[in-house]
Amino acid sequence: MVQVAAATFPILGIGLFLGGGPKLWKEVVCPIIVSLLSTIISLVVLFSAALEPQASALINARWPGWIAWISAILLVLAETALVNIILMLVLFGCVQSKLHRAILEEKGIMEQLRTECAQEGRSLPEVNCARDLGHNILFLLGRIPLMIITLPLHGIPVLGQVAWVLLNGWIYSWELEAEFMVFARNLHGCKQQWRFIKPRCGAFVGFGAVAMALELIPFVGPWIFFASNACGAAVMSEQWFKETHTRNGTVWTKKPNLHASAVLGCSSSEETTQTDASNPI
Repeated sequence: MVQVAAATFPILGIGLFLGGGPKLWKEVVCPIIVSLLSTIISLVVLFSAALEPQASALINARWPGWIAWISAILLVLAETALVNIILMLVLFGCVQSKLHRAILEEKGIMEQLRTECAQEGRSLPEVNCARDLGHNILFLLGRIPLMIITLPLHGIPVLGQVAWVLLNGWIYSWELEAEFMVFARNLHGCKQQWRFIKPRCGAFVGFGAVAMALELIPFVGPWIFFASNACGAAVMSEQWFKETHTRNGTVWTKKPNLHASAVLGCSSSEETTQTDASNPI
């Protein structure tokens, strides 16, 4: 069920962000200013320097003229969005982490995790901008080559954009959920996290595709959807948390005698990891 519903979580995230009031809105003031400037500069530079050469290249490749110009415009818009995505993640990745945690805090999940960490003799990592920057740069090293390699897909109207977000979305979901996998499932390495993601790949692709499609929208993409996607990621985190916990009102309780094999799609190796993590020291 989550595999299908995950595509709606970015939409739910919009409602959570807009309904969160000034406590959440204040986090995006600086990103809005920076993205406004970067969007205007990118559009001016790319439309003046890249539009005609790209259209000419497509025409020389025997594309009909009107399709070539439409595709060139779409490419410029995609390139502008790509610049904004990189800039926002490098400069304001910490904002997404804060918003993600704020929603989980409201749902009582963070408090439950603090309690469980205390029982295990460890503390829950707090928001750290330096750590978040390193985390975002690490993921960008994987995301940027894939985004650039698949960028020509934007030359195909509609279908190209759909294919692009589907191919790139799953790794964006991974980036947004990576921190939660660390402190909720004790999955630190890429291999451990991939074993968690693999049986839930449909959810990660669906969520990431919709989230990236929203962020491709000029201006409001980096203004609103950059923040609301972090809130939507918290909704998805809640679904993963429900695999190992039950909720009674505002109180969460770990499922008794839980084995990872009872969690849909867990591999045997993940079972060992989660069983160890579920036993307090």
